[in-house]
Amino acid sequence: MSRKLTYDTYLFGAAVLIVLIGMVMIYSASAIITMQKVGSDNPYYFFLRQFVWLVAGGTLGVMLMHVDSARLRDRRIIYAIGAAVLLALVIALFQPPINGTHRWIVLQHFQLQPSEFAKPALILFLASYLARKEERINELTSTLLPLACVVALFAGLVLLEPDFGTATTLVLVAAGMIFAAGISWTRVVTFALMIIPAGVLLIFSAAYRRDRLFTFLNPEADPLGKGFQAMQSLIALGTGGLRGLGIGNGRQKLFFLPEPHTDFIFSIIGEELGFIGAAALIALFAFLVWRGFRVTRLSQNRFDFYAALGFTLLIGIQALINVSVALCLLPTKGLPLPLVSYGGSSLITSLIAVGVLLNLSQQSG
Repeated sequence: MSRKLTYDTYLFGAAVLIVLIGMVMIYSASAIITMQKVGSDNPYYFFLRQFVWLVAGGTLGVMLMHVDSARLRDRRIIYAIGAAVLLALVIALFQPPINGTHRWIVLQHFQLQPSEFAKPALILFLASYLARKEERINELTSTLLPLACVVALFAGLVLLEPDFGTATTLVLVAAGMIFAAGISWTRVVTFALMIIPAGVLLIFSAAYRRDRLFTFLNPEADPLGKGFQAMQSLIALGTGGLRGLGIGNGRQKLFFLPEPHTDFIFSIIGEELGFIGAAALIALFAFLVWRGFRVTRLSQNRFDFYAALGFTLLIGIQALINVSVALCLLPTKGLPLPLVSYGGSSLITSLIAVGVLLNLSQQSG
């Protein structure tokens, strides 16, 4: 008798709860500042736009839940997606700058951020490549160099925008997937000795990156200037105490904390929901990541293993970095909190990750 295929309802439930928390907190964090940000007196402006993206991303996620998993493994589809994303990354570089960066393709009624879609595209490519090459993972010329070139191409185009945080995320996810393929420690040390100096050089090659690093080391030195974001984030988290000020009652979103509905939404969650609410959200992310690793462990074929691992790492690494930045444990980066922060491209990418994980969970035991 054939085994009945079912989705991981626990993973689905955790993702839904995180999205609902995000929608509530986006409204709470953005209602007051809408006029300043977009010149609109509609307090639901950001909430409604995020809801539209939620419907679009949710529809795509549901489609990915039900699509034949063989299509996810189809190399022609994977290469077509990768080529389209690479083209979009190049097009973005020639778009008019927004806040001094070339991260968006501006369309008539909305903007797309190709670097967000580079994440699932690269993960699918790596899953397909590693599934075929894992027996020869330590061969330098036939396996590792082509793999490094593809990762460098995606990360390099993102760096040109510039977007150091997203490029770092791509490299970290790729490194985790390659490590799981069984790469030898000799290769790991060799690549680390190459990548770490390159990363340090990149940090010190741009003034704003140097400033972020030095500000991270001593944010109190310039609390009203370069250290303003970090200090306001800590004030928000500290003000929340154990139980928070209550939804809608936060004060740091009132023109103190920059981007309270995007990069620093976790700080607002800590202020309004307190330590209990912030810890509960972290616990939900930890639970979702655990269920993702469970899908990985129980995968029936190598592509599913690497794809599940990649999308789980994507959610986990981004959440870890965003929360660490809010807590001033890492230098400031423009990485959104998955499924929570305002942003259409980010939300759709996160829902793609959840949709693929739910699809692959059917094949697990």
